[in-house]
Amino acid sequence: MPFLFAVGLFSAALQSVYFREYLSVFSGNELSVGMILSAWVLAAGAGTVLGSRATAQVGPGVAAAALAVCAALGITAIRASRLVFLPGELLGPLQMLAVIAASECPFSFANGLVLGALFSRGGRPGRLYGWENAGTVTGALCVFAGVLVQTPNSLIAVIAGLPLLAVCRRAPWAALVCLAALAFVPAFDRVSVQWKYDVPAQGIIYGHEGEILPIGTGSDTTFLQNGTLYKSTMQRPFLEQAVHIPMGERMAVRRALVVFDRGQAAEIAKYTGCSVDVVETEPAFARQGGRIAAVETFRPRLRYDIVFLGTGIPRTAASNRFYTRSFLSHVKTFLADSGLVTFTLPFSENYLSPAERKLYNALYSTLGSVFPHVLVFPGEGYTFMASDKPLSTKWSVRAPTEYLSSSIVPAVSDDRIQEANRSPASAIVNTSDRPVTLLLGLQSWIELFGNQLGLVIALLVACFCVAAWLVPRTRAAFSVGTSGLVLGAYSVAILLLYQSTCGALYSHVSLLLVALAAGFAAGSLIRRLPFSDLAIGAYCACSLALLALFPSLPPVLFYLFHAGAGVLCGGQIVSKARTGLGDLYAADLFGGALGMALCSTLLIPLFGILPVAIGMGVIKVIAELAAKRGPAHFTMY
Repeated sequence: MPFLFAVGLFSAALQSVYFREYLSVFSGNELSVGMILSAWVLAAGAGTVLGSRATAQVGPGVAAAALAVCAALGITAIRASRLVFLPGELLGPLQMLAVIAASECPFSFANGLVLGALFSRGGRPGRLYGWENAGTVTGALCVFAGVLVQTPNSLIAVIAGLPLLAVCRRAPWAALVCLAALAFVPAFDRVSVQWKYDVPAQGIIYGHEGEILPIGTGSDTTFLQNGTLYKSTMQRPFLEQAVHIPMGERMAVRRALVVFDRGQAAEIAKYTGCSVDVVETEPAFARQGGRIAAVETFRPRLRYDIVFLGTGIPRTAASNRFYTRSFLSHVKTFLADSGLVTFTLPFSENYLSPAERKLYNALYSTLGSVFPHVLVFPGEGYTFMASDKPLSTKWSVRAPTEYLSSSIVPAVSDDRIQEANRSPASAIVNTSDRPVTLLLGLQSWIELFGNQLGLVIALLVACFCVAAWLVPRTRAAFSVGTSGLVLGAYSVAILLLYQSTCGALYSHVSLLLVALAAGFAAGSLIRRLPFSDLAIGAYCACSLALLALFPSLPPVLFYLFHAGAGVLCGGQIVSKARTGLGDLYAADLFGGALGMALCSTLLIPLFGILPVAIGMGVIKVIAELAAKRGPAHFTMY
């Protein structure tokens, strides 16, 4: 039992570390979430099936050493992957799968072999399942504790692997191998981190929303977040337009709020009598007097005349959340009667690409769904302004500028202004439950890597055909497998929805895993769960729909709902596992892999979260009917 606990602890910690590393290597692309989790679960399921049917016995020392070696090689492989591709290169689905397969799948498969062997040795299923999930909870908590003190990923992996040494006391050579593998990761940390970036990496900051790399060039400073540009002080013409065009719309601006200061506060300081508040979510960017707060829950004491969103082009669900209807409605509560909200994005000056045009139309339509008046100034980028009161096209610059009055404003023709402010005939309104960035990201994948998608789909189909052949064809396995499918899709939807509303998935993914594993552990105490399929379907569909329809709900509900799903699915496995816990566990993993693979890369970008929630309920109704009326065992021909 202690070995099972140690394996669960190390596995959960490594999964969180891998996830954080992938987000930095894949430039924060959330379309990869389903692929990351699906590959992990699929490899673990294959290992579990083989481990539960193996006749040879492997000692704990050998297993611990193998897990430690796979973990060290996995972290190194993730970071080394950027040596193969150009810095900043957009990776297609096939490249992502190759990186994932080379890095996390060996560890996940080895972990599955160990679990399958342990589960097949007999004993009470609930006790075995509970010990493994107790270790998972502890491992995920270790990661979160490390995140709070900005511990490097390599050190987190080492700390989580130390309990494995305790099970190697009867095999000194295995302890030495395990210790050497764990020591390799931090010893090579500086070199392997450097592989991820094409610039000298000095002092990486493990922030709340990503891996931050500061780059100094003379008196200027640039920050990369997850390998992409976050902000830079070198964009002076852009900053002048972003501040002085909106300030010219209101003659008496007394209070201004800057959300993410990219240099706006210094420009606003040119206006006497105007006080400025700055809100940051990353402590690394907070200046003296600034506030560190989640903007989604920020409540100002007094209202502002103008709110500047210093956010860039939304390329991920995390950055997209600042342009959703719910977030803009929240910001609207900050404003005085004639106040306005504004943001400036570096769209192409003369010609918008098809992807830029779709994003532009979505942003314009979303602003129009919250504010009656929307105005865009197309100069050095596009400055969006929205208010409850009318906005003027008389561009009055009331402060000294170096570029704006002399070159930017004179170069903007009336035709460009009219074109920029033409209401789109049809566009998606950007919401938390259907982030426009995921849809555009999927379309970009299809446009750039369309020839890869067919091969990726073929690989997935082949994997799941093999999985279906390995899993026993019984009513219990079918019921648990469909529960795994629903829970896999549910977990990915929870992660993406959390990212779309809170934006802290990079640092809080371990807490979401804690909630799910705690639910599994609690569910292992259940001995009987009637109508389990209907209960799981109704719970997942209703709770997910609630989070999608009301994005302003407290974040704690994400954890509670995730835990509740774990209780029901864990209880179903244990209540059905009279014999063969390993086989049912594999069926659950294979179903989860399918749900994860489909959810983030296809279903949510195309249809949104609400249709996915309805589909969960339908699947489990079918499973309940099959469980009550179908044969106890069926054959596939």
